[in-house]
Amino acid sequence: MKKILFLTLFIVLCGVSYSQPYKTIKTYKPYKWMLGINWSAIDDNGDKFGQLFDTKKSWNALAFPSTISLDRYFTYGWSMEGIATYSKYKEGNLINDSTHFSGTFFGFDVNGKYSFYQLYAPALRWIDPFLSFGVGYTYRPNAGTDVHSPMVNLGGGVNFWVHKNFGFQVRSQAKFGVFPVIWDTKSNYLHHSAGIVIRYGANGKHQNGEFDRKKNKWVHGRNNFKKRGGR
Repeated sequence: MKKILFLTLFIVLCGVSYSQPYKTIKTYKPYKWMLGINWSAIDDNGDKFGQLFDTKKSWNALAFPSTISLDRYFTYGWSMEGIATYSKYKEGNLINDSTHFSGTFFGFDVNGKYSFYQLYAPALRWIDPFLSFGVGYTYRPNAGTDVHSPMVNLGGGVNFWVHKNFGFQVRSQAKFGVFPVIWDTKSNYLHHSAGIVIRYGANGKHQNGEFDRKKNKWVHGRNNFKKRGGR
C-alpha cells in the first residue's frame, strides 16, 4: 500500500512540474554586460558649489574619449561597474583655487549601480536613469592636493537606448576624498562624462511578465491541429 501511495504522489508531483514550464524561465535581464566609451570632463576647481558649469575655466577635458567602463548586470536593476579614466589638467584652468597647476590625471572606480529601467512601462524603456555609489582611486601628481587619493563616489546619469543594444549615456559623479576628512578636503572633485554604451546578453522574461519570444520560440506556435471526425 505504501509503495502505491508513494508512486501516486511521485506521478502527481511530476505532472505538476511538467504543467508549469514557466517556473524554469529566468527573470528578465536587460543585459549581461555593458561597455561604455565616454568623453570626460574633470571639475577640480576647489569650490564645492561654485562655477559648476564653467566649462572654459573649471572643466578639464580631452578631445578624444578617455573613459572606459564595463558593467555587469545581476538582478532587479542592480549591477556593478568598473571605470578607468585618463585626463590632463591644463595650465590656466582653475585647479584647487589656482591657475598654475597642470599634469596627468588617472582615476579608477568600482561602483554599485541601480537602474530604474525595471520600473518603466514598455513604451518608456528607451529612457534608463540610474544611480551609482562606490569607491575609487585618483592619481594627480600636480594638482595642489594628495598625489594618491582614495575616494568615495556618489553619482547618477541616464542611458538613452536608440536601439535594443546601443545607446548614449550622460552621467556625473561626485568624488569625495577621505583624508584628512571626507568633506573638507582638496581631494574632492566632480567627474562628468558623455558617450556611447553597448550592451548584450539579455535573457529570461520581460518585466511586464511576458516571455522573451526570441529566447522561447514555443510561444510563437499556433494550434495547427485540424478537426477530424467531427472533433
